[in-house]
Amino acid sequence: MSSIITILILFVMLSLIIGIHEFGHFIAAKKSGVYVDEFSLGMGPKIIKFKPKNSETTYSLRLFPIGGFCSMAEKVDPDSTEIKEDRVLENKSFIQKFIVLIAGIFMNCVLAILLFFISGLIYGRPINEPIVESVIEGKPAFVAGMEAGDRIIKVNGVNIKTWDDFLLEASAKKAKESYTITVEKSNKEIKDYTMTPEITKIEGQEVRIFGIQSVGTVHKKGFVNALRYGVEGFYNNTCTIIKIVVSLFTGEVSVKNLSGPVGIYSVISSVKTQGMEVILYLTAYLSINVAIINLIPVPVFDGGRILLIIIEKITKRRTSDKLETIINYAGFALMILLMIYVTFNDIIRLFKAVVK
Repeated sequence: MSSIITILILFVMLSLIIGIHEFGHFIAAKKSGVYVDEFSLGMGPKIIKFKPKNSETTYSLRLFPIGGFCSMAEKVDPDSTEIKEDRVLENKSFIQKFIVLIAGIFMNCVLAILLFFISGLIYGRPINEPIVESVIEGKPAFVAGMEAGDRIIKVNGVNIKTWDDFLLEASAKKAKESYTITVEKSNKEIKDYTMTPEITKIEGQEVRIFGIQSVGTVHKKGFVNALRYGVEGFYNNTCTIIKIVVSLFTGEVSVKNLSGPVGIYSVISSVKTQGMEVILYLTAYLSINVAIINLIPVPVFDGGRILLIIIEKITKRRTSDKLETIINYAGFALMILLMIYVTFNDIIRLFKAVVK
């Protein structure tokens, strides 16, 4: 029963995130006068379909409740007489094409802000400051001289504003021989502490132990705090995800740390008992992930298509259909390989956790 609930939560989350993304493309395409053949919620065989009178678009609900799509006329089909050339995306102005392609990303950002705002209204604005509550005796931070009440402001020269920032620099990125943690003492004095964390293995993965604990999260309620959380939650998590993506490309963060649907399932399974606040946060966080990943200028993602129309605008030449097809197939193949790799790592982590 617990597994079924977890799967249902996963389906609802992914359907909402992907559905709202495709809805963004749909609305922008309609407003730009692009021919839209079908807008669907879910994937696979159709369960229900509806085509309003005098409408060109079929609205459908499909068997598998995950994701969705917006099927629009993107290229001129010389064999088709049904769709006029001025209703095709490639014949629209640069601004119209850009808006249609960026609209899905925009809607994912709106969804994240809205979810953070709703969470703020219900539970309050969470404040997770990088302040040390306690230092464990005998551990590296204690030996170095850190104390309760220290506010962490830098790790190896990188500015720290939240406890998540600290975890990213100290725990998620590739291990370093030593870490210099800059803190602001209770008397406002700035001090550096250099230490080498202990390394231990938990569920087959190396974990760095510094021996410090945070003060935890406090919540401030009220409409203004909810509005502030909508903006702050979006901004802070966007910055964190961008740092992670950049670190993946630079090699600071291993690809092994990425998670696919199986990994997300594991996370939901472990946090669902913590209440709706965590589910709202996770959904918002994943929505920002989808937005940022789609901005990456790689074929298949919206960012890749946006890059192509920018190149076309600069060179004043359209990309050949053959080249675009090759690029899209290459991008699709790379994405499938990455998903297989990520899913394989997820399954290995899940298997180790179960066996242990």
